[in-house]
Amino acid sequence: MKLITQICTFSLLIFGSKAAVDRNWWKHATMYEVFLKSFKDSNGDGIGDIKGVTSKLDYFVDIGVDTVWITPYFPSSGADGGYDITDFYGIDSTYGTMEDFDELLREMKRRGLNFIMDLVINHSSDEHEWFQKSIKKIDPYTDYYIWVDPKGYNQNGEPIPPNNWVSIFNFTRPSSCWTWNEQRKQYYFHQFGIKQPDFDLRNENVKKEVKALMKFWLDKGVSAFRVDATPFFMEDSLLRDDVHIDALARWAAGTEDGFSYRLNHPDNIGFLNDLHLFLRQYDRKNKKETQSVMMAEAYGTIKVIMSYYGTAKMPAAHFPFNFRITTLKKYYDAHEMVDYLNVWLKNMPQGAAFSWALGNHDQGRIFQRFNKEYNYILLALVTMLPGTSQIYFGEELGQEMFDFAPQRAKDLWVERDHFRNPMQWENTLNAGFTSAAEPWIPLHPGYWNLNVEAQKNQPSSTLNYFKDLTTIRKTDIFKYGDLKLQTISKWIMAFSRTYNKSKYITVLNLGMESSIVDLHANIQDIPSTLTIAVASPNSGFTKGEKLSSTPNYPNLPVLRPHSAMVLTY
Repeated sequence: MKLITQICTFSLLIFGSKAAVDRNWWKHATMYEVFLKSFKDSNGDGIGDIKGVTSKLDYFVDIGVDTVWITPYFPSSGADGGYDITDFYGIDSTYGTMEDFDELLREMKRRGLNFIMDLVINHSSDEHEWFQKSIKKIDPYTDYYIWVDPKGYNQNGEPIPPNNWVSIFNFTRPSSCWTWNEQRKQYYFHQFGIKQPDFDLRNENVKKEVKALMKFWLDKGVSAFRVDATPFFMEDSLLRDDVHIDALARWAAGTEDGFSYRLNHPDNIGFLNDLHLFLRQYDRKNKKETQSVMMAEAYGTIKVIMSYYGTAKMPAAHFPFNFRITTLKKYYDAHEMVDYLNVWLKNMPQGAAFSWALGNHDQGRIFQRFNKEYNYILLALVTMLPGTSQIYFGEELGQEMFDFAPQRAKDLWVERDHFRNPMQWENTLNAGFTSAAEPWIPLHPGYWNLNVEAQKNQPSSTLNYFKDLTTIRKTDIFKYGDLKLQTISKWIMAFSRTYNKSKYITVLNLGMESSIVDLHANIQDIPSTLTIAVASPNSGFTKGEKLSSTPNYPNLPVLRPHSAMVLTY
């Protein structure tokens, strides 16, 4: 039976010379998100903290991670998991002290690890000093936030909001994102919760504040910024009503009529360009050997997301996070998967840097939409494709979500706590996460069996499979190599990375049944024998094993369902 082969080639010249790549570490970083409250508790209060992260730095090195993104550690009012900040220059006492933070960065630098700070600049907490002064119209803070007069007053003399915009935290049950402040006699705007007033990012004084706080943390040793909530930075200056009151719900569902006058405004790009130029100036002034970077949390249509790269003349974010893999919702065959990935690859601007995310603190744990074996495919995709690879803590283990009792949740969206449950380190009290009687939210009850220590000692564990992937990911071929995506058969997908006449071929069985892998019939210039560099535990193969690529059945390899292997020669 003749096999249909689809080949897509991308020359990854974006990486340039080795010298440029060494400076631009972020273009091939293996990034790990630490949800701080759930990673490691050092003082026995049941909450993860900075010293806890410091105590586990060798773990990152061991599993091949070189870049760590830590969720907000700033003083907060506690309304939104740390994303409602009361002081952009401090450390929340729950997580430690500034001395603890300085120690963390020193120890990371000593191990060659990069630190990514969560830059939350769309809003602050309503308890922030700036907002309290803005209420009182104390300059220069008077217009730091978005204040608007009411549209009018109803028959009871009550103010009417300026328009029909609704809060992102309430788009399933629309409620206004305008809250009346009786003292100032105006509405303030909040894209998110009522305790998270939005900054007016068009205000020049606010822009100066943003650059000042970036400089403060860069001087501390921060390597990069993960820019939070980028699509919500700017709003329509005319405050026009959205056509649909549920515009955000439509947008979140991916419908074409999800346009909102307060989402992905074109002025966002100019604002990011200003910050991008600031980072360039900072690096030049301080003669930095490595580049300071901005990574944007961006959502929207593919065209909108690509706009956050900016242009050669007007660069914006160094890259927007690519949630393409994160948003998979069904089992794709090989042709569908190639097409799905190509939506991103074919729309990228010339010279742009790649990125691939597997999950984060808002996305959930993707592999729980599928069977457990599918995690092997997802890990191979996010690590073997070119560019920055980002995983969420515990995904290297296959850690699972836990739908515990709602009364134990702390987040305003209960469901988010279900995938923020603590890291499972070992088979001891509270999985080695804390010595407290109980952690801040419940652990998954299966931690006794699924934990770091158990998997470290199992050669066929998910953790050791991930380590094998990150080991070869550090080689030149995965930093500079070309990419070819191919369909070998309906359910077998392959993609090759080539550099200096060396090649790695990642093979995925996306199907529910074992399938023959006939590489020689579909991939040119490969020898008759290939070596397995990495094999998923369920593949039926082992690392170092030799495989035939010639079409001499039954000598051709048969790959088990939902498994992966990486071949080389």
